[in-house]
Amino acid sequence: MDSTQPRVVGVSGVFTRASSGLVRQVSTTDTIYYGAMAITIAYMVFIVTAWPSYPGSSMELATLLVVIGGCLLGVVYALFASVYPRSGGEYVFLSRVVHPSVGFVISFLQAFWYAFYFGLNGAFFAIYGLAPLFTVLGIQWHNSGLTSTGTWFASHNGVFITGSVMVVFIGYMVYRGMRGFFRMQRWAGLFALGSVLLTIIILALGSTGALHFATDFNAVAGRGAYAAVARAGANPGFSTLATFDFMVWPAFSILFSVNMVSFSGEVKNVRRGPLIGIVGSMIVTGVLMIVLMFLGRGAFGDRFLQAAPTSPKVPVPPFLNVFASLLGNNGILTILMSLWIIFVIPFALGSNVIYSSRAMLAWGLDGVAPGPFSKVSQRRHTPVVAIITLVVLAEIALAVFTYTTLVAILSGFLGFAIAFLVVAIAGVFFPFTHRETLERSPANIRVGGVPLMTICGVLAIPFLAFIAYRTATDKALGANAHISLIVNGILIAIGFGWFYALRWYRRRRGEDVDRRFKEIPIE
Repeated sequence: MDSTQPRVVGVSGVFTRASSGLVRQVSTTDTIYYGAMAITIAYMVFIVTAWPSYPGSSMELATLLVVIGGCLLGVVYALFASVYPRSGGEYVFLSRVVHPSVGFVISFLQAFWYAFYFGLNGAFFAIYGLAPLFTVLGIQWHNSGLTSTGTWFASHNGVFITGSVMVVFIGYMVYRGMRGFFRMQRWAGLFALGSVLLTIIILALGSTGALHFATDFNAVAGRGAYAAVARAGANPGFSTLATFDFMVWPAFSILFSVNMVSFSGEVKNVRRGPLIGIVGSMIVTGVLMIVLMFLGRGAFGDRFLQAAPTSPKVPVPPFLNVFASLLGNNGILTILMSLWIIFVIPFALGSNVIYSSRAMLAWGLDGVAPGPFSKVSQRRHTPVVAIITLVVLAEIALAVFTYTTLVAILSGFLGFAIAFLVVAIAGVFFPFTHRETLERSPANIRVGGVPLMTICGVLAIPFLAFIAYRTATDKALGANAHISLIVNGILIAIGFGWFYALRWYRRRRGEDVDRRFKEIPIE
């Protein structure tokens, strides 16, 4: 028998209880909806806004390349999830495959940044969802009260208060249990999909000339405004290098589907759920993003989109959803076309808190975090202390983002890119260092005799290394690369210090923490 193969047994003194308290209640269909929500197609708003910072780039090609690279990474994640079908994310399999300290540090890094984006997504709900909706409605219905409401949602206090409400609400929904959360997510996903399809129809009508964006824009901004903005736009021609550089933005959205492994222990069919959910949602959502990009450029014009973010002649937020609403030129259509932003962003918050809370739960079960993190509500089957902790951390992150200039949209993405890269590297070697474990698992899939996990890992590594590099150097939309590098360095150092200090403390109390990493965690 392979001595490195984890055992699914409960040895006295290894785990302090026989069950994690979580239950398998997530269907394969739920994983698809979750993956699509985690990808947050709503991020299309600032992806398009960032495009002018990369003259000559192709949004569509960059997104396609990210979908391909993301699917390779997604396969590695899904196969790991089928070998180690427990909640806790990368921590579970990296701590068993690479080293316990590496698993904890990567998980600690991710949990911190997911808590960070738990707060930021609350801000995004106000900035990219409610503020544009009320502003455009006020213009279309000639209602100054609605316009003032939109202005308030975009203000510092409006962003913080609205974001706080969303953080508390989603924290409560996740606390109530996964069954209710996924039921709400499914309905919201259906409405969001309908809203996206309506937006695509309006953009298609604009691209074919059936609707005229220039006319609608001039009606809002004044005669000749569209032409004035478009004249300021550049036309540099296609650039391969700029397209590669721009990949960091669709990657910031699409790659997050992999965090589905955070609740593998709650998926009914872990053999196919993560694989279908991760890869399927990347492909479907990537296609929708490419269609929106292509039709948006056709409806609004490349030069206009390139100049709009900095043009003083644009009296509305320079976002894709805002321009689509102006093109529709109807208040009811504006409301309907805003739903894909308003209904998707809350579940980005949900994916953030689900990942971090399950990671904290796994740490607690293994004894590398305080015991309260492992407490699970018997009624709700959720880690209550972890969720409360994350709500507090999210509020701090929200305040920092709202009232300072220390952090920006991409500030935390480097930590994720590092984690993704480590997982891909682990996937390359796992089939050889844990051969019998792989052969006895659903992940034992080979192509031409070579493990699929290894193939996908090898192909994903250069893609992820480039994304990490671009994230560490990108300066679009106020990204502060130096702060990101410093913070991630500090987090890695804290993670290693935390792990070894806790292990030393447990050993002093007579607990053999290392034995736990020779087994699959309790279910």
